[in-house]
Amino acid sequence: MKCTPWAGIPAAALILLAPAFSANAGEEHPMALPPPAGTGGGGWDGGCAFLDWLGTPVYDNPGGPLLQSVKFFGRAQFQYAYVDGEDINGAGFSADFEEIRRLRFGTEVKFLNYFKAKVNANLEDDNSPKGQDRDIQYSSLDEARVSFDIKKAFGAGALDGLTLNYGRHKVKMSQEVHTSSKKIKTVERSAPANKIYPVRMTGATLDASQGNWAAALGLFTTDDSRELASWNAGAALYGSATVEVAEGHEVILDFLWNDANGDAGDNRVADNNDYDLYEWALSAAWVASGPRWEVLVNGMVGDNGSQSKMAREGNFYGLVVMPSYEIVEDRLEGVLRYSYQGAEEDQGIRTNSRYFRRDHGGNVNSGRGDEHHSIYAGLNYFLCGHEAKFMAGVELESLDTPGAGDGDADGVTYWLAFRTYF
Repeated sequence: MKCTPWAGIPAAALILLAPAFSANAGEEHPMALPPPAGTGGGGWDGGCAFLDWLGTPVYDNPGGPLLQSVKFFGRAQFQYAYVDGEDINGAGFSADFEEIRRLRFGTEVKFLNYFKAKVNANLEDDNSPKGQDRDIQYSSLDEARVSFDIKKAFGAGALDGLTLNYGRHKVKMSQEVHTSSKKIKTVERSAPANKIYPVRMTGATLDASQGNWAAALGLFTTDDSRELASWNAGAALYGSATVEVAEGHEVILDFLWNDANGDAGDNRVADNNDYDLYEWALSAAWVASGPRWEVLVNGMVGDNGSQSKMAREGNFYGLVVMPSYEIVEDRLEGVLRYSYQGAEEDQGIRTNSRYFRRDHGGNVNSGRGDEHHSIYAGLNYFLCGHEAKFMAGVELESLDTPGAGDGDADGVTYWLAFRTYF
């Protein structure tokens, strides 16, 4: 379905009108500064300065009565993969894939002193890994939220921050999902993380913070949409808390419960492994970090609830362990990741779609099974920190498929990627 790229029109209108909102019409308008001198050349130093400049506000007037700031942001992510393996019947398969993984553009507007609107759109519909078309066009909204700063407007006692948000949200389940795709350390998030990571959901969240902790409570509709969903389906409750338990040590807890599970008409949201949304899931993560290293340990557990087949129901569980180290400070990072997911039923978990179960000619039971192991080893080369980087990795996967073929499938994927944002 072709859609009209309307998402940026309101922001563009605000930018054109921004001078009218300045506090005194006779004063110089606080529009964007010219590009920094470094953007004209100097290799990657110039490129990095240009990316920084792109991300600066085009209008910035904190004292303005109506409009305080306007800025644009975007990201572009490209990747290539070659997968080679043995399917559930013992036959070999191999294929390569190249993909525009993400292409997004958005705007953030601060207005009326207490409000912020943030909208960004997906501008690619790349189905080439499925043997279909690649279209550069408006595809869907990524996130679209309006936020009200309660703390700033009314005060919030001892709290450092209190904000109410409504709109289309990224629901952060697992530490890997708390980390933006701009800054994840592997080309793709782990399959256990994607298992509990829902597609974008519409609803309201209340964010609070104080000292060493931050928390969020959310209520979402389980209707699905490419933009803002209706409330004609069921509902899901969400809670998240992040606590810095010691210097360099952080604990993250996430929980999501879906009251519409079991009613296909009311549960239209999927996870990022293309399952119907589970009944509930819990994630507990510990992150330890130093000047040049980081270690993540993340456990997950949940209940698939009612699915289209009984073999896809029952409890599931997962584990991710991921250490990383800057081999060359601020330039080259090494990453290892082990992930495991298991289930009570024969098809209770699923591999990532990229690229173990893509169209490579092998039968891997659509990536469904009851146990899945993955080991990833990679290098990240930073041109401008995470703003521009190359990523390379190798991932070995093993999937147990009871009752299907020989009962298992294995594969190795070689990854290359380039990612940039402003």
